[in-house]
Amino acid sequence: MMMVLLLKNTFFLVILFAFVSTAQAADYEGSRKCRMCHKDEYEQWKDSPHALAFSNGFQETWKELDSDPACLACHATGADIEAGTFSHPGVTCESCHGIMSKGHSKKDAEMPLPVTSDVCRDCHKQTFQEWQMSKHGQSEIRCFDCHGVHEQSVRSDGGDQLCGACHSQRLEDFAHATHQLEGLHCNTCHMPVSVEPDLIEGAGAAAHTLFVGAEICSRCHADMVHSSAQLPEMREELFEATKGEYLTGGKNAVQLYEEVTNLSWMLDSALKKLWTVSVLGLVVGLALGWMFGCFFFERLRKERKMMRAERRARREERQKRERLEMMEKMESNEKDSAQD
Repeated sequence: MMMVLLLKNTFFLVILFAFVSTAQAADYEGSRKCRMCHKDEYEQWKDSPHALAFSNGFQETWKELDSDPACLACHATGADIEAGTFSHPGVTCESCHGIMSKGHSKKDAEMPLPVTSDVCRDCHKQTFQEWQMSKHGQSEIRCFDCHGVHEQSVRSDGGDQLCGACHSQRLEDFAHATHQLEGLHCNTCHMPVSVEPDLIEGAGAAAHTLFVGAEICSRCHADMVHSSAQLPEMREELFEATKGEYLTGGKNAVQLYEEVTNLSWMLDSALKKLWTVSVLGLVVGLALGWMFGCFFFERLRKERKMMRAERRARREERQKRERLEMMEKMESNEKDSAQD
């Protein structure tokens, strides 16, 4: 009797749980309902990573993880983690916009979406944290400033042109760099694809810190870049090389330091002498300039004085000549009057 009662209660709980899950799933209308009015947005979304989040190899990886219900939070819509159920596969319209409200087509039933990057944070945790640390995050350049909100593809056809919209001068310089001539792009170094094996597609495949470190350079220049793990070995090799030079009579570090010190002292001494010579040269130059100036102005003064004296003498001589001519004319007139 107790067993029958227990089975009845279990069956009732299962039916109730299924009813609740079905009722929860029924609250989500699905993207096909949105397509009736938002055709362009639907066409952009239907082949996007969000739309295909439940496929594209996810199910195979999910099975390997024993179908962990926690994965459904980001790969399905209306997921119930405890029950392991969901409403619609993939990240649909209502995953970001919320459950469609009744009478949505009416003005008083709009579904506003906050214009911030916080919408992306719940699923793209690692990428969001990297973005926060980056200069983009500090400058409040949001996710959808670079990514399309429905198709999730990069705006401006991606590539270097998108970066050039803000970094035009750097893009112009990059166009003449060796990296660009080798076919590399901005995101090759600033947003490298992860090399971790078995990485789930979309889970932080491209770094968003935008920082370029030595590990990025080592992907192409492994023979030119050393890692921190190599430093002890390099120190040992340097020690052995220095020791060998010392034993063979070569210059060791102490001798090199003394030579550098002597050269530094000689350079300082030369600079001091140069400063002294420069000051003396300036003083001598000023003195010679003053003497030449005095000589020039004195000579100019004498020449002007002589010119004034010559002009005065010529003027006096002209006046004397004019007086003589006038006197001769007066005497001539008097003689003519006497004869008359």
